Amino acid sequence: MSDVEKETTHRILIIDDNPSIHKDFQTILVEEEESANLNALRAEVFGDKSRKSITKSTYELDFASQGQEGCEKIRQACAENCPYELTFVDMRMPPGWDGLKTIEHIWEIDPKIQVVICTAYSDYSWGEITERLGKSENLLILKKPFDSAEVAQLASSLTEKWILARQASLKTEQLEQMVKERTDELTQTNKQLKQEIVERELAEQRQTELIKEVDKINNELKDFASIVSHDLKAPLRGIKSLASWILDDYSDKLDERANEQMHLLLGRVERMYNLIEGVLQYSRAGRLEDKPVQVNLDGFIPEMIDMLVPPENITITVDSEMPVIECAETHIMQLFQNLLSNAIKYMDKPQGRINIECAEEDGFWKFSIADNGPGIEEKHFEKIFKMFQALSVTKEFEGTGVGLTIAKKIVELYGGNIWVESTIGEGSTFHFTLTKQEMGVTNAKLEANIAH
Repeated sequence: MSDVEKETTHRILIIDDNPSIHKDFQTILVEEEESANLNALRAEVFGDKSRKSITKSTYELDFASQGQEGCEKIRQACAENCPYELTFVDMRMPPGWDGLKTIEHIWEIDPKIQVVICTAYSDYSWGEITERLGKSENLLILKKPFDSAEVAQLASSLTEKWILARQASLKTEQLEQMVKERTDELTQTNKQLKQEIVERELAEQRQTELIKEVDKINNELKDFASIVSHDLKAPLRGIKSLASWILDDYSDKLDERANEQMHLLLGRVERMYNLIEGVLQYSRAGRLEDKPVQVNLDGFIPEMIDMLVPPENITITVDSEMPVIECAETHIMQLFQNLLSNAIKYMDKPQGRINIECAEEDGFWKFSIADNGPGIEEKHFEKIFKMFQALSVTKEFEGTGVGLTIAKKIVELYGGNIWVESTIGEGSTFHFTLTKQEMGVTNAKLEANIAH
């Protein structure tokens, strides 16, 4: 049983003023082809197993007697999107256009059509033909009288060539469309990237301007705090000096109430002085003006405790080995001084105890300062870290409400947190964390404790 045959129909236009030529093409390309198809069918019916699968070509012929008529048919076929693949054009077609003029007009309408010039005379040389029509791969010459096999071969090869050229053209158009779409996408993407780059540059420029503005404001605030501090401290020193002179010179002449009022005045002046100093320290606490250095807290904390001069009834102990941290020395001094001085000043027990500890926890150093003082109510746990929110625990000491605010600001500057745990009557424990820098632990005991 033979393979299924594929059938392809090709459109061919014959332009010749001789009707007998029309009949010859009909016989060669249609009738003889049909006879060949009949033989093929016969071979299939009677079982010719030697046949191979073929592609069967059939031709749809159309005829014109003059060049103008042929051009009009080609124009109409193109308009209907059903173009001719091949045209046979006679060279002499009186009284109208000759073959060359006809071909010139044909290629103006459809430059892709395959053309065969049919001639029995030497009206034009090949040089004259190419001079008028140009050298084209779509042009061949067929001498009359022509052989039927030659006509059939030309029809078969030239129509197949037209189909392949059209397929290549369609593929090229598809590729060009794909390239265009991709190019458009890349152009749009490039446009978006350029816009993003411009926006980013503008944002960076704005960020730089804002940083400069912030630096300028910080410097102005720094200068302002220093100026205000100086200008406010000056009259306070005058008031304090005057009040002290009055007490020194006239205390024996003043009654008990007047002396009490003068001492109250001195106390208020001292509190005001401490408040101003606290505000100044707070304004400086968030700045990294000092170069960070390695601070060995094992030696640093005992020295600081000596500087605080705690009363004899208060014992301060360091219950664990302290690490080496990297920070501004003034910051760590302010931090421990404020926490320890609060524990000392608010102590209400005959025998006060303050314990300092440190442990490594989740990439941080966690410090704890515990005391057995009066304790703090839970409702004040957040309030005490806000500016000017001191708790009045004892009559002997009235805080400014700045120390813990400064401590909180310093801790947060180094990426840590600070909080308090407390029980009324039993004492308080202030915890704070500092980022653990990758600089090693210099104390072997602490290193051993961390390992375990």
